[in-house]
Amino acid sequence: MLFIFIGANDARLPSKTDSSTLEEYQANLHAIISLLRNPDSEYYSPKTRILIITPPPIGELMIQSYTPTFAADPFVFNNRTRLFAEMAKQVAREAGVPSIDLYSEIENRVREEQATGTWSSTYDGYDNYLVDGVHLNNKGNMLLFNLIITTFQAVWPEMLPKTLPS
Repeated sequence: MLFIFIGANDARLPSKTDSSTLEEYQANLHAIISLLRNPDSEYYSPKTRILIITPPPIGELMIQSYTPTFAADPFVFNNRTRLFAEMAKQVAREAGVPSIDLYSEIENRVREEQATGTWSSTYDGYDNYLVDGVHLNNKGNMLLFNLIITTFQAVWPEMLPKTLPS
């Protein structure tokens, strides 16, 4: 089992050294998959299951509070991260592997909480899922866990814990 869960740092604006262009990100995802799928690769493993997980959305207000220089030197924006999430889903379709759209799952929950007034947050609701504007907190990790289990139920039911030998 391989979870490919990258992209938050790649989505940083190009002024940062650990950022990638969208095209580089796409090529990198395909390269990782190819390592396991290409018979000529030393890492060839045709039976390994691959799951791509999109980067989560960015809590811009949280990043601003954790990074005082954000306003003077912005390095990541949610709309750019959305493009990387879309690319991750595209690569999953191209490679024929399942994906989890963590970006949309969190975005939809934050929007719903904002619309219904069920959130109490300094950071537009993103702090319900993110610890610092980028990384998942306990609730965000629990959401991801549940999405992984749901994906396993749909795609690989034989891999669920209750079906594995003890």
